[in-house]
Amino acid sequence: MSFKKNNYVVVKQAVSKELTCFLFDYISLKRNVVQKLYEANYTPPNLYILGHWNDSQVPNTYCHYSDIAFEILLKKHTDRQECEFSITLNLGGDTWPIYLENKKIILKAGDMLIYRGNILKHWRNKFIGEKCAQVFLHYISSELKFDGRESLGMPPTDINNKYKSIFNTD
Repeated sequence: MSFKKNNYVVVKQAVSKELTCFLFDYISLKRNVVQKLYEANYTPPNLYILGHWNDSQVPNTYCHYSDIAFEILLKKHTDRQECEFSITLNLGGDTWPIYLENKKIILKAGDMLIYRGNILKHWRNKFIGEKCAQVFLHYISSELKFDGRESLGMPPTDINNKYKSIFNTD
């Protein structure tokens, strides 16, 4: 199957079983800790640096933009302006198919789907399992380094500016 012809390709076992298990356990534990911190009012629930449940594309799902563990997964890249190249990497848990132009793609732990996010219509139906961990990466062939952020690991620029005063020690 040709990426150039079809605008997507599935890469089986792109990441080792050991690494996917580690990252799945890491993000599951982090989600639980952040949820307990929010519930106990140790931190405001809109502090995106720890992650959040407010993503409009996946409501009520724990999300963390630019988590440092995942920023180093694929080191050299430039991030999206319009998600020209997108990657979905399954870390484990229950199956949650993704659809590309009405084609159902099922990824197992360690499998990666690379696709033209700005060309192919794509979606997931409502998740019906108990838990699933996936990494979503987006790339563009232009010069927008780090998605406009100062460096890898930083939150989105608009969020960073919004909460800058919280961390200002001047």
